[in-house]
Amino acid sequence: MKLYTKPVQAALLLTGAVFIGGQYAQAVDVEVGGQIRPRVEIANDALNSPGPNVDSDPATGHTATFTTMRTRLHAKANISADVSAFVQIQNVTTWGGEIPTGAPPSITQTGTSTIGNVDVHQAYISLKNVLDTGLDLKIGRQEMVFDEARLIGNIDWIQQGQSFDAARADYTSGDISLTAFFAQTVEKDTHPTLALTVAGFPYESNFSGLRASYSLGDNGDRVTPYFYYADNPQNVAVGELFDNLGIVGLYAVKHIEGFRVRFDGAYEFGDVSPTVDKGAFMLTAAVGYDLDVADGANVTLWYDYLSGNDGTDPLSADNFVTPYATNHAYYGHMDNYLQIPSQGLHDIALKGWVKVLGGDLKLSAAAHWFMSAETLAGVGVGSDDDLGQEIDLAASYPLADHTGLAIGYSHYFGGDALAQGSGKNRLDGNWAFAMLNTTF
Repeated sequence: MKLYTKPVQAALLLTGAVFIGGQYAQAVDVEVGGQIRPRVEIANDALNSPGPNVDSDPATGHTATFTTMRTRLHAKANISADVSAFVQIQNVTTWGGEIPTGAPPSITQTGTSTIGNVDVHQAYISLKNVLDTGLDLKIGRQEMVFDEARLIGNIDWIQQGQSFDAARADYTSGDISLTAFFAQTVEKDTHPTLALTVAGFPYESNFSGLRASYSLGDNGDRVTPYFYYADNPQNVAVGELFDNLGIVGLYAVKHIEGFRVRFDGAYEFGDVSPTVDKGAFMLTAAVGYDLDVADGANVTLWYDYLSGNDGTDPLSADNFVTPYATNHAYYGHMDNYLQIPSQGLHDIALKGWVKVLGGDLKLSAAAHWFMSAETLAGVGVGSDDDLGQEIDLAASYPLADHTGLAIGYSHYFGGDALAQGSGKNRLDGNWAFAMLNTTF
């Protein structure tokens, strides 16, 4: 649950955090820091604009320019060698989203007011070596990132990010590391207004997981089998509407003769409804190579296949769902696939970067070819599975101490399958951004 406050309360909270941190630091080691990250985006995203299936018609495209900003403050108290506490508050706003107090009546603003949108992004207690067992615990609201955020991540690109109300346990012995966690994502009993509803009945949701990693060396090489389980119990008069979703998978990464090889495969199962069973899979692989040019460079070939539905079996759900993933890092910077389509997704990508100017300037590029894993029957798609192609270009450079600048441009070439299957415009889409990031 997020903690929302009124403007005055928010100001008191921020002021109090700094004051208390300064006083408490006299007795306990307290680290205080923060982040300010404004980002302007310009999008002519015809891909997601409703309209006729035409090859080119600028009038049907939609262009938007907007600026968002993340502000974060955090404090970490190192209470003892084995006990620490971390608190991070944040505010995410859209510039122009608040109506000025003294605005004349002739000024109207259409933005949604973000006054008071201050929340606790993270607040947890860390306990190390509990009772001399070697077990580490982290309890409270926290970010969780596993396996390069393929299925579970903090979604840092999105200004509000992602965190979990969770309890996590970690244990390491030699080359073997074990992790278990339990997160409550929706609670219906104490806060029914926040609960999700199906057919008018509220239900709650929990998410848990078990992971075991075996280290293959000092450079991060490892093999990690994992199991995740989402429990959405709700028995109502019309039956058990939502039941469960399980994911069992294997992640592996290995450096071989200068190549970095990564694999992640998973099978998703469970009950979508009393009559519909889930049976889906994901296969991903990447092979990267570091080049001895300029101040460092890399090129990586990516392959992703997420199964989908073809619409022929009403009693089966074959589309793979990435539950809490950072899909921005994998399926194009334009974020057209933050939600995996029902038909699934087939992505072949070539990505690379190079560092110059002593390593300060980093230039990156990526090319994606998107296809649907299945074609829907009866909607005129036929055998065409071409969703389109995307080109992503980006650059980052440190402007000053603790302050970096990042810019980027992306172009999407809409495919026939996308237009025919969705009824949306087949126009190409353009998107660009510029972002400052100051940390302290």
